[in-house]
Amino acid sequence: MENKKLFDMVQETVAEVLDVEKEEISEKTRPVVDLDAESLDLLDILFKLSRQTGKKVTMQVIQKDVRGGLTEDEFIDETGYITAAGIEKIKAAIGDENIQAENITSKEVLRLIDIKYIMKIFNETPAGEV
Repeated sequence: MENKKLFDMVQETVAEVLDVEKEEISEKTRPVVDLDAESLDLLDILFKLSRQTGKKVTMQVIQKDVRGGLTEDEFIDETGYITAAGIEKIKAAIGDENIQAENITSKEVLRLIDIKYIMKIFNETPAGEV
């Protein structure tokens, strides 16, 4: 899908779900941090975009992507924080080497997701039953 078309679709959907102006949303916008989205809002956004694109993107798809092939034990240490290897996989998946993610739990990973990442995951996911 063309990037501009996908961005417009994501921007419109995020604006609708979060009741914000489209102009507030750029590729760098992080819905959880910048727009006060909650995990249920992200699920709603993913569901609506899946219906529009014909690509089934779930939180499990995102979880698998950000883990980059690491097992749970390799991704999260015994204290519940993401390991250094996990942080590197997140940086690679999200495409942001500047992520400051020390002492972060797996639940906090949603704070790092931006619109550009949402577009990436929809671009990379093959079409399938939604």
